[in-house]
Amino acid sequence: MGAFIKLDDSPMFQKQIYSLEQTTEELKDRCQRLYKGCKSFIGALGEACNGDTTFADSLEAFGGGQDDPVSVSIGGPVITKFITAFRELASYKDLLRSQVEHVLIDRLMQFLSVDLQDAKDSRQRFDKTIHAYDQAREKFASLKKSARDDIVAELEEDLHNSKSAFERSRFNLVNALMNIEAKKKYEFLESFGAIMDAHLRYFKLGYDLLSQMEPFIHQVLTYAQQSKELANIEQDKLAKRIQEFRTQAELHHLEASSNAGALTTAAGINGVTMSSYKNIETIMLSTAKGEVQTIKQGYLLKRSSSLRADWKRRFFVLDSRGALYYHRFKGTKTSGSQPFQSTSSAEHIHNNRVFGRFRPRHHRTSSLGEENLGCHTVDLRTSTIKIDAEDTDLRLCFRIISPAKTFTLQAENEADRMDWMKKITGVITSLLNSHLQQLNPGKNDVENNSPTGVSCDVRALDNHENSSDDMKVKRADCVSQILQEIPGNDLCAECSAPEPDWASLNLGILMCIECSGVHRNLGVHISKVRSITLDVKVWEPTILDLFRTLGNAYCSSVWEELLLLQNHGMNGSNALSVTKPCPEDAIHQKEKYIQAKRCTLFN
Repeated sequence: MGAFIKLDDSPMFQKQIYSLEQTTEELKDRCQRLYKGCKSFIGALGEACNGDTTFADSLEAFGGGQDDPVSVSIGGPVITKFITAFRELASYKDLLRSQVEHVLIDRLMQFLSVDLQDAKDSRQRFDKTIHAYDQAREKFASLKKSARDDIVAELEEDLHNSKSAFERSRFNLVNALMNIEAKKKYEFLESFGAIMDAHLRYFKLGYDLLSQMEPFIHQVLTYAQQSKELANIEQDKLAKRIQEFRTQAELHHLEASSNAGALTTAAGINGVTMSSYKNIETIMLSTAKGEVQTIKQGYLLKRSSSLRADWKRRFFVLDSRGALYYHRFKGTKTSGSQPFQSTSSAEHIHNNRVFGRFRPRHHRTSSLGEENLGCHTVDLRTSTIKIDAEDTDLRLCFRIISPAKTFTLQAENEADRMDWMKKITGVITSLLNSHLQQLNPGKNDVENNSPTGVSCDVRALDNHENSSDDMKVKRADCVSQILQEIPGNDLCAECSAPEPDWASLNLGILMCIECSGVHRNLGVHISKVRSITLDVKVWEPTILDLFRTLGNAYCSSVWEELLLLQNHGMNGSNALSVTKPCPEDAIHQKEKYIQAKRCTLFN
């Protein structure tokens, strides 16, 4: 239906204007509501764009784009590609937001602020011209017949001008309303079509991007599923190992508890049973094949050598190489020398095409080794073990005594203490026998050749360079037998401990391992300490002749007499101010006595 077919100023014309104005007012209300909705939509698109960017940034901070071992382990190189995709989608969303803002918001604002406002302004001008036209018409109609011609002409001209202004404002209002009527038929459809086209382009760009990534996404999902299955398998294996470990620990505890009573005496500790020694020796022989096994490991309390003498919990490991070492943690939150990861899992990660080019660089750093632990080794080759502590009132203690240092350790229970001592003693025995076997490769059974059963010819020993192979094999046993047959050499020259197996080459005496440690601290210019069983090559005939001449009995009589005379001159009495220690005395008492004798000889 056409509008304003007849342009005469009539009630029908006024009705059409009124109808269009009602439509325009309703359209204005709808446009305002649409504008608010568009602003919310723009805000949502902006938040979504910012959300994508923030999510991409958080993925990057989580591990994507980083090249450290943790990032690689959680799939950092793969996440990097996802980060790039999310940022690309965020740029598409930002483009959509700008298109919606330009095509819809700007045009809607233009319609509200220009077109609808123009109709409103036209209506106001039209109302003014109607009022002016009505006044001019009333003035002209109220003229009397006797009115002067000039007044009639003036009012007639005003009436003509006001009518012309009325006509112009009437048609301006019509044009403004018809402009709105025309634009509403295409303006909004055009904007909405452009918005839909922008969405189409947005989703098409996203689809193209994700379509290109689809094979990669499926590959990652397949890899993740395989990793999940491997992880479940490893978790099951770990659960079985934990159960086996707990069962073995319980059985071991029961076995150790049942054997603890038989090992409480010193003889039970110092003498390892043949079956126990054989088991330990079998384990230690596996090291020659490159198979290092753990004989025993666990926590022990170690007494500090500082003045405070406080106790610290340390993790000790006794392995098949004969090494006893303990770890001191350096603040890293790690347990064990390396994290648990199966070989199959590592190979799966390494060989997978997704991660293959990233894994080799960090495969070596995926484990936390002993560089994070302070590792300290106890030399068992020159050590002995005792069942007590220096303080006799301490429970569950034992000592590992070496020439360099004495380690005082405390177990959690009696069974654990006995088990530690039994296995450490067995390792020491195996190490000594291994050393003797190296001197005589043809000796297959160490325990069948007791030192008491060896016949030693001193002259043959003096000519050992030209002797037969059998005489060279017996050389170590001969040295021990010769030295221990010298008067006084069956006891330590310092504390009278039985069967001393260490010697001072320049002083001509034998001593126990504890006193040998004190002699080592004196320095080689005062006492040159050697083992009578390990350091076989130093026992030349001239050295043996020196020990035959001297010996513990003769040397002790001379030094103790000198110490007695020195104390008598200082104190005016015959009582010794420094008494000779016993084997059970603390190491500091033995050190005090040896230092006192040193002063009588070298001062």
